[in-house]
Amino acid sequence: MPTWNSMRYIQECIASLLAQTHNNYELLVCDGGSTDGTLEYLESIGDPRIQIVSRQDTGLVNALNIGFSKTSGDILCWLNSDDRYLCNNTLARVVDKLKSGDLQFVIGGCAMLAENGRIMRYLLPWIPQPPFKYRGHSNCFTGSLFFKKAAWAKFGQFSEQNKYAFEYELARQLMAFPQQGCILTGAPVAGFRLRPDSVSGANSHAMALERNTVVGNIVHENAPLKHQLIRLYSYAILGLLPTFIRYLRANRNTMAVRNVWKN
Repeated sequence: MPTWNSMRYIQECIASLLAQTHNNYELLVCDGGSTDGTLEYLESIGDPRIQIVSRQDTGLVNALNIGFSKTSGDILCWLNSDDRYLCNNTLARVVDKLKSGDLQFVIGGCAMLAENGRIMRYLLPWIPQPPFKYRGHSNCFTGSLFFKKAAWAKFGQFSEQNKYAFEYELARQLMAFPQQGCILTGAPVAGFRLRPDSVSGANSHAMALERNTVVGNIVHENAPLKHQLIRLYSYAILGLLPTFIRYLRANRNTMAVRNVWKN
């Protein structure tokens, strides 16, 4: 978890982690030198699973590289300090799915959160299926992306030349082998907060340009019809059309999400 002056949101984020039914995990926090009480709060929790592994870094990408270099778990992920898990069985579902030796990564559904934490919209990710390749369009929120340590070792680390769209570097490598990935069906697992002062929010134009460089393709924000058809094709091949319909239903009324996924 990379952090920097995160007291506005980090308590909600940590609470969503501590509520997980699967409790065999470690949280490695890389802090960029917070002065707002973030470090004091983390130290006050008193949970041995939560460790501060860095009190200074050179930015978000460097913080992630530091954190991942110190991990001991077999399944890796990261959650930004203003994000949160949406259900208390998120980690349990991921561990159960990645028990298969053939899978190297899983992606769960996610939610766009308003700055106050209210759920605005649900997003179902997808993995492009052959003959189509990953071109940077797929919904791949990093808080709902989980991958095996072997996949990270093969990746190496994020290039610190990238500042805004670095996650697409990892997504591109993972999705180059679609048969090694899986979409979690059922309820969305994590949410990301939309706020103007976030890295992506404050640098949206620079992020778009960097993303195009990282994926080697111009990604249009308003996806063309061809892209939508490829997405539906991928859902069909993966057997996700019923799940996709559930997401559409949930977006009609986000307050009814529990009823949509109760079965």
